[in-house]
Amino acid sequence: MAEKMKRFGKFCRKNPSFAIGLVIMVIILILAVFAEWIAPNDPYLNNPKISLMKPFTDWQYPLGTDYIGRCLLSRMIYGIRTSMIICLTAVAGAVLLGVGVGIISGMSCPGKTDSVLMRIVDVQMGYPFIVLVIILISLFGQSIPSLALVLALSFWAPYARNIRGSVMIQKDADYIAAARLMGAGKGRIATKYIGREVIPGIIPVVPMDLSSAIIIESLLSYMGLGVQPPIISLGSVMGDGKNYISTNWWITAMPGFLIVIMTIALTLMGDVLHRQFDPKLRN
Repeated sequence: MAEKMKRFGKFCRKNPSFAIGLVIMVIILILAVFAEWIAPNDPYLNNPKISLMKPFTDWQYPLGTDYIGRCLLSRMIYGIRTSMIICLTAVAGAVLLGVGVGIISGMSCPGKTDSVLMRIVDVQMGYPFIVLVIILISLFGQSIPSLALVLALSFWAPYARNIRGSVMIQKDADYIAAARLMGAGKGRIATKYIGREVIPGIIPVVPMDLSSAIIIESLLSYMGLGVQPPIISLGSVMGDGKNYISTNWWITAMPGFLIVIMTIALTLMGDVLHRQFDPKLRN
C-alpha cells in the first residue's frame, strides 16, 4: 500500500495538471459529503426581506441570495451533492452496462448475439441525444434515480463499442489460447483474462464522461427537465435565476462558474490519463 501511494505521489508530481484537477474534485466531493456542516445557512429557508442580495456584501450570505431570499452558497453546496450523486451513478452504470455488452458482443463475434447487440449500439449512437433524453424522462420521471438511469442509458453505447473492439483483438492472443488449453471456460476467460486487459483502456474516458454528465444534468435541470423542487441541484440553482439574468446575474452565474471549474478539473485529469494509457501519446 505504501509503495502504491509513493508511486501515485510520483505520478502527481510528474503531472501537475492531474494533481490540480484531483485536488479540485476532492474539495468538491468533501463539500458534497459534508454539506450539512459546511453550508453556512439552511438552503431551503427563505427570507423575502433579503431577496436578490448582491454577492460579497454580507458575511452571512457570501454569494448573495436568490429571488426569495435563500442563501445561494448553501444551495450550491447542497446542489453539488445531488449533481454528483446523479452523475457518478450514471457514469458507473454506463460503464458496467457498456463493458458487459462489449465483452459479450466481442466474445460472440461473429454471431447473431454480436449482430443484435451492435445494431442496438448503432441505433443508440445514431439517435438524437436530446430527443432520447426527453423520451426517457417522460417514461421514467424526474427523480434522482430516473435521471441517473437516463444518463446511463445515454452514455453506455461508446463503452460497448470500444470494449468490443478490444475484446476482438485480445481473444485471439496466445495467452487466451493457452487458457483455453488449460480448461478455462468462456466466463473465466472473459472476466479474469480479457476483462483485465481491456478495462484499463476506458479509464481515461470516465472523467470526460463525468464532465459531460455534469453539464447535461445541469442543462436538463435548468430547462425544468431535471430534478424537481424541493430537491436542489446545480442546474436547478441556475434555473432559479433565469428570469433575472439581466439584472441579478449572480444567481445563474455563480453555479455556472462552479460547473465550469468542475468540468475543467475533470478534463485535466482525463487528458493526463489519456496520455498515460495511450502508448502512442505516452512519450
